[in-house]
Amino acid sequence: MTKTIGFFGGSFDPIHFGHINLALQLLELHRLDEVLVCPAFCSPFKSTKPSVASPEHRLAMLRLGLEGVSKFRITSLEIERGGPSFTIDTLHLLLEKERAQFRLLVSEETAVHFDHWKESAELLRLAPPLIGTRKAAEPGHPPTRIMDISSTDIRNRIAKELYCGHLVPAKTLEYIRKHRLYSQS
Repeated sequence: MTKTIGFFGGSFDPIHFGHINLALQLLELHRLDEVLVCPAFCSPFKSTKPSVASPEHRLAMLRLGLEGVSKFRITSLEIERGGPSFTIDTLHLLLEKERAQFRLLVSEETAVHFDHWKESAELLRLAPPLIGTRKAAEPGHPPTRIMDISSTDIRNRIAKELYCGHLVPAKTLEYIRKHRLYSQS
């Protein structure tokens, strides 16, 4: 029996609970065997506005943020390769290495622009997408009251020294503080 892996790529600048919620939601709903999280070296859609944190920092934050989350695995394939990170290229490499069926995990916001992805038709064939939401229930409120979480908002909150413990895993926040990522000074 072939295992099914959800491929979850992104900048993760930084990883937040919206990312984790999306991937967990799709893992459980579609009974995936695991989620392979892949931080981009450089998103082709963000070439004019690259990630704020270095690829190495983003990889370290991912490792800390996903520590203890079962069925999640991280690959640094795109960071090691360098250059623009095209999902189709990464999937071709993964299919050579792993005997598995892949499903692409994407947010609602990302799915709207899927036709702009490199070789999107081939990508649909190789890893049919599963679409979820990055929104999460606000702490202390019923699931009907949700908040949209974005890395941009988190970076802005960190720069203003506002609380972010409700948005980002604690160990990731400690790493951000220790390395003074996203701060104004």
